[in-house]
Amino acid sequence: MKRAMKKKRDRLAGVALCCALLSACNALPRDPAGTSRLIEERRAFSVALVDPSLNASPQVVRLIKELEKRTQAHARWQAGTGEALLQRLDDGTLDLAIGHFRADSPWATQVAFAPALSISGRADAPMELKAAMRNGENRWIMTVERASRATSATARAQ
Repeated sequence: MKRAMKKKRDRLAGVALCCALLSACNALPRDPAGTSRLIEERRAFSVALVDPSLNASPQVVRLIKELEKRTQAHARWQAGTGEALLQRLDDGTLDLAIGHFRADSPWATQVAFAPALSISGRADAPMELKAAMRNGENRWIMTVERASRATSATARAQ
């Protein structure tokens, strides 16, 4: 009888522990600086092109549309070019920078890069069209990575 009671108590404790762990999973991944929360509140995310000639790029257009759909927010385009935009990512004054980057970009330790939307250039020095985000904002990074993969898959299917 005592054994049956102990088993039942242990089973209930296990169920309670599983419920607690599952409820904690909703908060992961986290954005320490609150990028995803701010995007949700503003219903907008800031984006800039490292190279302005990418403005008409079909991959960029598809990525932005996919992000707008996933976040239910609209893109607010900002001016700027080059490394200054990557610094603004690090400062938290820009949510997304899109451009051509080398696979071994020195910025890889400063910002988070999404999967490549396309690859061009020479085989020994390929340039990848991809989005860059602020390092550590894991929920936002995951959102952009998923949108990038969906965009790349759509492009390959066409």
